[in-house]
Amino acid sequence: MNLSLFLILTFLLIGINFLISFYLISKINTLKSFIYKNNLQELPLIIENLKELIIESERVSEKLDAEISRKEALLEDLSVLVDEKLNKYTSFAHSNENEKSLKDKIIEMYNKGISQVEIAKELGISVTEVNLVIKIRK
Repeated sequence: MNLSLFLILTFLLIGINFLISFYLISKINTLKSFIYKNNLQELPLIIENLKELIIESERVSEKLDAEISRKEALLEDLSVLVDEKLNKYTSFAHSNENEKSLKDKIIEMYNKGISQVEIAKELGISVTEVNLVIKIRK
């Protein structure tokens, strides 16, 4: 899965949490209006309903928090992997640039008439490497 999919899932979970919260608030408001309209003899039933709603909201909130934490951990892992890949490709590109410039230096020195042994000594490489580069370029 990619990063944007995880972000979408996280936002969906947060949205669901808000919807459930709004639902619970509306239930509480309904019970509140019920208390005002009816007598206080039914108050124990109302209190029991409120307790159930609170327990249910806590359960849902805990599940959503756990899922969000899990998604955040996955996002952090993905971020680390992306950073590692980016560093790997950057170092690979940099090493290719150095390698090309070394080949160019060998050819340039060879074209100036410098011997293969002297080129190898000056660049700190083997004579065989110098020979290979020159043969490939011819």
